[in-house]
Amino acid sequence: MTHQTISETTEDMPGEAERARVLAVCRSNWEYRGIDDASVRDMLAELSEHLEEAASAGRSPQDVVGADVPGFAASWARARTPLHLRVLRMAALIPFALGALLLLTHLIDRTLALPVEAPRIAFYAVIIAVSVTLELRRGTLGFTRWLLVGVIGIGFAQLTSWLAGDDTLFRLPLWATLLLMLPGLPYAYGDIRARKAAAAAAE
Repeated sequence: MTHQTISETTEDMPGEAERARVLAVCRSNWEYRGIDDASVRDMLAELSEHLEEAASAGRSPQDVVGADVPGFAASWARARTPLHLRVLRMAALIPFALGALLLLTHLIDRTLALPVEAPRIAFYAVIIAVSVTLELRRGTLGFTRWLLVGVIGIGFAQLTSWLAGDDTLFRLPLWATLLLMLPGLPYAYGDIRARKAAAAAAE
């Protein structure tokens, strides 16, 4: 083996190790999400082909999957899920996200009956619209863009306050907030387990 061949092999090892890590993280994530074995094998084969093509073009695995490998795996899992199951998941997770925001407001305001005004509804409507868009597009925003969405939501809330006032429309009891979160709990728990499993596979 020539010096040049040894050098090329040494240089290629990190790339091979990184591709193997990406595939392991994705496999673990998909298995924890309950995707059947045949689909997992097909998805891994397709991803492996993409990674090899990228490597041949001198690109890294991150150029294909991005910096957040578990997030990429989750987006692929959602993309391979039948439409009716995606709709069911979205119908459960949107109230869960809304309930989590309301619960946080309950805690901040230290109240068992949260007053709901038109500006608050406008703010939550923006958050829900973004959540629906993300689920349909199978993307992720990241902290900075979510912060931007929050600022836009506050702007809509201020505009609504100016147009419709900020009188209390009704009061939402804590039990109703918790009830909103109930249907999405299994999905949220499954997502947490999948991310933990993917993180363990990455170590």
